[in-house]
Amino acid sequence: MASARIPRLTSLEWHGFKYALFGPLLGLSMAHPLWADYKSPKVKVEPAKTYPFHQQQGTVTIAADPYETREKIKTAFDLKELDQVGIVPVHVIITNDGEDTIAVSGKDINLLDSNNRSFESIPVDEIVRAVVYKGSPRTSRSPSPSPIPLPRGGGRRGDAFEIETDLTNKALKELRISPNATASGFVFFRLPDNRMRLGGYKVYIPEIRNLKTQQNLLFYEIDLK
Repeated sequence: MASARIPRLTSLEWHGFKYALFGPLLGLSMAHPLWADYKSPKVKVEPAKTYPFHQQQGTVTIAADPYETREKIKTAFDLKELDQVGIVPVHVIITNDGEDTIAVSGKDINLLDSNNRSFESIPVDEIVRAVVYKGSPRTSRSPSPSPIPLPRGGGRRGDAFEIETDLTNKALKELRISPNATASGFVFFRLPDNRMRLGGYKVYIPEIRNLKTQQNLLFYEIDLK
């Protein structure tokens, strides 16, 4: 039985074959680069009591570190657009010097103004929409999200995946803090008139749970003087 012969291609035919096979992928990679310009700065975390704005109750200390300027925001996020749309990241640091694991939920953390009006945090998907697609994020005080705006021109669509991944990884979600440990995460707020300074506000943390006893610790109000 004779074996099938594999036809030999000329250099010109081989070049055409490679273009037909890889050309579409090359065009896609040029339109949407596999590498992105976004960088993810590493945030250094110290014990909560070393930050200017902190509160201690028993064996648990919680600090709030607002990122109010573009220069400080750049140390945590490669996003100059945050201050342009009035989104203020607040780094929340929890030190647990007790013997039991505790838990904190980022979605429960609010800002309180001098009249005790409450401002809810903004979820990551709204921040991505504002930065990547230039949509308008709601203010933190709104009781419910605004209708999803249609994508607009501009923005940083090529970095969308990296931006969302970095924000999601650094956001404070359901955080568990082991005994004799420190953990942290960011919550994000947008105040009326794109205000970036949080002096006079308080970071309100209504619930810290002891996972062993299932009891709630006292609430925290950290004054950002």
